[in-house]
Formats: sequence, C-alpha cells, structure tokens
Amino acid sequence: MKLKKTLVTFIGTGKYSETTYLNDKVSAKTKYFPVVAAFLASPERILVAQTTEAREMHWESLRKELLERGLPEPEELSIPSGKTTAELWEIFRRIMAAVEGENEVVFDITHAFRAIPLISFLSVAYLKFVRGINITGLYYGAYEARDKEKEISPIFDLTGFCELLDWIVGVNTFVNYGAAQELGGLLRRAQRAKKMAGGTGRCELNRFGQLISGISDALLTVRPFEVLEKTTQLEKYRAGSELRQQLENDIQNWAPPFGMLLDQLLSDYLPFAGDKDHTKELNLQRQLEMIRWYVHRQYIPQALSLMRELVISEQMRRYGRLAKALDVDLREEFSKRLHDQIKNKTPLGNLWSRLPNLRNDVDHAGWRTDSMQAQKIMRQTKECLAFLEEYFRQEVEFQPERTDQEPTVLFSALGMSPGLLYTAIKRVEPDFLLVLTSRKAAAALDEILARAGYTGRHEVITITDPHTSFDQVAEVLAKVKQSLAGLPRYHLYINLTGGTTCLQYIISRAGKASTDTYAATTTVAMIDRRPAAEQRENPYALGEMVVVESNEMGLRFNE
Repeated sequence: MKLKKTLVTFIGTGKYSETTYLNDKVSAKTKYFPVVAAFLASPERILVAQTTEAREMHWESLRKELLERGLPEPEELSIPSGKTTAELWEIFRRIMAAVEGENEVVFDITHAFRAIPLISFLSVAYLKFVRGINITGLYYGAYEARDKEKEISPIFDLTGFCELLDWIVGVNTFVNYGAAQELGGLLRRAQRAKKMAGGTGRCELNRFGQLISGISDALLTVRPFEVLEKTTQLEKYRAGSELRQQLENDIQNWAPPFGMLLDQLLSDYLPFAGDKDHTKELNLQRQLEMIRWYVHRQYIPQALSLMRELVISEQMRRYGRLAKALDVDLREEFSKRLHDQIKNKTPLGNLWSRLPNLRNDVDHAGWRTDSMQAQKIMRQTKECLAFLEEYFRQEVEFQPERTDQEPTVLFSALGMSPGLLYTAIKRVEPDFLLVLTSRKAAAALDEILARAGYTGRHEVITITDPHTSFDQVAEVLAKVKQSLAGLPRYHLYINLTGGTTCLQYIISRAGKASTDTYAATTTVAMIDRRPAAEQRENPYALGEMVVVESNEMGLRFNE
C-alpha cells in the first residue's frame, strides 16, 4: 500500500477572523489557516486535532471550506484539552498513533493552544528520530503580525527548525560520545545547500565534514595511525589560519549551529595529532591520549585493544625495536616477555596480569565459563589505564637486547662531564666500550668505569684537539674498524651525547657508514634533567637514555 503524505493541523476554540495569508507560494483568504497549510503541503490526508469544544465551534465550517476548495476530506483526531500533564502526554500519544505507518508528515501549529505547540514540536522530533518519518513542513500563520490596513498576514515557514533538530542530535552525539559522523554529514549537506544557492569559493564545509567523519570512523574502528594522520590535518583550521576564516564564513552562512562547537571539536581531536609513521615515539603518547578518550566515553573494547598494543609498542621502544613495531612475530615475542614482569610485581607486571585476559574476555563476547560482569570490566579497564599512565610516567629504563651470540658495543665520546658516559655504560651494559676523547678528558675514564661497575673490555681513541679536529674523521673511523676487527656480529650503540661538538660530529659519522660485521645499530642520547650545578656536584647519577634511531641494516666504516 502506498504510504500517504499527511498534514497534521489543529483547531481550537478561538474566534478566528478572516485574513489573507500570503507568502511567495500561496495567497488565500480564509479564517482557517489549516486551509492554507493544505495548499502549501498538498497532502493526501488531512488530520485535524481538536477537543470536543473546538469541534462544536469549528469542525463543520472548516470541513466544508476544505472540501469546497477541492482539498481532501479531513479526518477528526479527538484530543483532550491539555490542562494537565497527563492530558498533554495523551495528546502526544494520540498524534503518534494517528500517523503510524506514514512516511511523510507536515505540521501546522497555528491554531494549537496552551502547550500544544510544544507538544507538536516534540512530536516532530519523535517522529523524525524514533519512527524515521520524514517531516517535510512546519508552518505557522502569523495573524497577530498582519498588516491591519490590508488585512494581509504573513506565513512563517518553520521547516528549517526541523533541521535544527538534526544539529541538536549531531551535537549531542559528539559531546557525549565523541562521534562526529552526524556532524560531518550535516556539514556536507550544508555544502550542497550552498552550491544549490549559487554559492562559490572553496568547499571547506564539505572538506571539514569529510575529515571529522574520517577521524570518528578511525577512532571507532581503532585505526590509531589513521587517527594520527587525519587529526594532523586539523592543524590547518587553527584560529587565525586562512582555511579557518573560510570555514567560519561558510558556517555563519550555511551551518550556524555548528559554530559554537568548532573549537570544542578541535580541542577534543587535536591532542591525537601525530605522524602516520608508526616509528615516531611521539605517536605512542598520542595513542595514550586516545585510550583516555575511549575510557572517558566508555568505549571499552576499543580502549582495551589499543591498550594492549600500546604496552607492547612501548616495550619495543624501550628495547630500541620500535622501527620493527609492525613485525607480527616480533610483537608476539615481546608479548611473551611481558609475562616475566608479572613475577616481578612491577607496575608493568600489574598491568599485564590483567590486560590480556580482560581484552580477551571482551573480545569473546561472554562466551567463556568465567566471563566477567559488565561493571567489573568497566572498573578494571579504568584501573588498567591508571597502571598504564604510571608506566608512562616512570623514568625510562632502557634494557638493550642481549644474546650470547650478539656482543654489544658502545661507541661514545667523553668530554669534561663524566655523567653522560656513566649513564651510557649503565644503560647499555656493553661487552665492549670504545671511547673517543682527548688526552685531558681521558684521565677521568678509570673513575667513570669504577663508578659504573664496568669490568669489560674497553679501548680509547684520542684526538689532538677535541674542538677543531674535524679533519680526523677518516683516521678515527679506521681506528674504530681496527678495534672491532675479530669481533663476531655485534650490536653497535652510538652515543651522540658527551664531549665537544667535534667529538659528537665524528661519532655521528660512524652511524652513517656501513660494514658487514654487525647485527644491528642503535643511535642513542643520554639525558640528565637535573640543574647544571647539581650535575657538577654529583655527576654520577643515573640519567635517561632515548633511542634516536634503530636499524638492522649494517654498518661499514669507510677507509
């Protein structure tokens, strides 16, 4: 059966006066605006909501006029007076029941009384979002605003306020759930409206709408690298930019409800801005922000999935293997290593003792004999986030990977500040230490080794002037090659910190050469965050080590 277009209109107990209702589509002289609304809507069905009192006063004359003007036979919808809350709910219920099964409805609220216009508008919202009915018109005949001399009354087309309901839903969905697909669709719709109206210029509404929809999709499907890349594009819309100005102009003219939300949306999404390259350390912090975002909005499966992967990725970073973070087998190896942390009862062990089982419990959708209740899952997810945040707050403890077949070599400069070399030795724990320094600075090496508890093999390469010997690169690299001759395949750590600029330059050149005698190379830097005076007073305090670059492609020293 073909579904009808229905006009829902109201008649009250007022003493209506004749006037000419006029707009660019219709001109009709009548005392009943439902007649005008019928001309505007061209409905197949007219439903007149009225009380018993209103029926007695107006029903017959309204029906007669509708029929005389060639409009459809109207139907009666009896409603209570709306004097109590219960009666208002009954009006709402009866309207809903009367349009059950329709796919297109037009409302006229001109002669509605008391709180019925509000009930009508709420009916519009309910029909639109719950029943999926298309609301194609909302009209009001403004008799009070008439030209009294000409007896011409304007017609207010309030249909645009139905679209405002779409914006309300879109804004609510974003504010409460962080999902921007609805807003993105509304911005794209606004762009089409601009084009149909002959608007010119860049398509920033459409472009921005697609971007935020894409970010929202990537968040909900746990695509962190896609989130990182797309949110970086939002930087172009920061306050003061040319694109921001164009976007604001389009919003003002074609999407006003979005204006108040723009800064909040940028504030919510920009903390994820990073780099699509998974090897960037900054991205790990950005993924931690995503997990906080998920937990705050109770996206528990997404939070647990990303949390597990982030723990593994951070472990790989601390072992200098972040460059291989997409290697599935290597990730599985690091996952197995994390179980050792449980025995040691470290913060990381506390986290890993819960996280994998919690994630699996959610992923198996309760199909386990010992599955947890929802509230327990949500509580433990928040606790896991707290453990993860504590893990990221810890002073970074790098543990270079070691095997019996892979000796570790540390190549480092030494200047007049012994603390950086001390930290490098403690962090890397090399099998063989190769130091580039001056004769003056070399005098402190024995004390540094003793303080670090280092008893392995070491050699020293000295240069004439630690400030100006830039021409000794080839000579130094030749000595390095000679010192490492005979070693099995080794893991070379190149420490960029310590000593003068000249020493650091020569050290860095080692990382750009190549040979076939090593298994991997990792470029590192040591950091001491204490004030300079405190560092001078006590140089032998363990600092941090950050991995600058890591690879397994080989290092060969130029002749």
